[in-house]
Amino acid sequence: MTPDIDKIKQLVAQGEGISVEFKSSDARPDSLAREMVAFSNTYGGMLLLGVEDDGTISGIGPHHLEERIANICRHNVAPAIAPLISLITINDLNICVIQISKGAHKPYQTQDGKFWIRVGSTNRQATKEELSRLFQAAGLVHFDIAPVEGTDERDLDAEKLHNYWHICYDINFLKMNRDEQNNLLRNADILVSYEDTLVAGVGGLLLFGRQPQRRLPQSSIVFAVFRGTEITDELIDKKEVTGTLPELIENTAALVRLFLPRPSEISGLKRQDQETIPVKIIREALVNAVCHRDYSMSTRKTTVYMFEDRLEITSPGVIANSLTLEKIKYGNSAPRNMFLLKYLDNLRYSDGLERGIPMMLKAMGERMILEEIGDLFRITLRYF
Repeated sequence: MTPDIDKIKQLVAQGEGISVEFKSSDARPDSLAREMVAFSNTYGGMLLLGVEDDGTISGIGPHHLEERIANICRHNVAPAIAPLISLITINDLNICVIQISKGAHKPYQTQDGKFWIRVGSTNRQATKEELSRLFQAAGLVHFDIAPVEGTDERDLDAEKLHNYWHICYDINFLKMNRDEQNNLLRNADILVSYEDTLVAGVGGLLLFGRQPQRRLPQSSIVFAVFRGTEITDELIDKKEVTGTLPELIENTAALVRLFLPRPSEISGLKRQDQETIPVKIIREALVNAVCHRDYSMSTRKTTVYMFEDRLEITSPGVIANSLTLEKIKYGNSAPRNMFLLKYLDNLRYSDGLERGIPMMLKAMGERMILEEIGDLFRITLRYF
């Protein structure tokens, strides 16, 4: 699809930003590849060839042909990308417009093996943590079975472990000796190897840990209630919910129900309260938030905000590479945390069929909104 000329003029007037980059006609292939990689690894964007950094339209010469750009996409970017390439004319000067989608096969790298991301109007190499998230989003690594340095089996709650193994597998965990317990936990990826010792894995600590937020402070949920429809309105209540994932789900759901508006109607001689959001929808949204969030984002917490007209549940980490907001509406999935999904399924918080979003949409209709906001994923549930 040929881009709208008026829109391109507006972008040029606004200057470079997180999704727009200008390049002169003599830009080198490695420089163009770096921009393509950064856009592909982040949110996508538009590369305008024939526009100087200050927004002056200089145009492009005959050497900037579609075939040349396509060769850079194939040979200087790995894995190869296929952007939409168009030529437009502004003030009798040609501009090459390269529209690059958010990559479906992250992480992307340039020919020299460097991974670039877009930050504001500039590019920079991904940090170790950012690169880890890119590989995690691609399903190449799973942070939920990563080791938590400085822990051991004493950081796990034996009673919680016993209840799990007894209910799910009829195994009496407490009657095992220490070696038998550690062998079981190691084979279940609850304990993992780290520098020749056994330590708790991220998922093991989240599900069965004693005070998991001591080691993983990002795993708590920030709950807040506002008197109004904006985050700047008066704060009525605020709590930080801590505990294992099952405790987070149950305790946060109880808080939501406590503050949820309950309109009533008269039936016969009695008043009957009506549900604005069904309990199963609240529970499913919270399970989705704690199961699929990105726990490698160590400075971000899941938030549950209640306003006068809606409930917002926002979790760190956008949906996985191959998915889109439209695809997840129909049950498509590419789980980020396979370990957590398996254990929450065994604990009956999930059925492992990834039908939660379609079920919620069926129940809520237009009152449910799904959004990606930067590196966050948000589910909004309107009361009416």
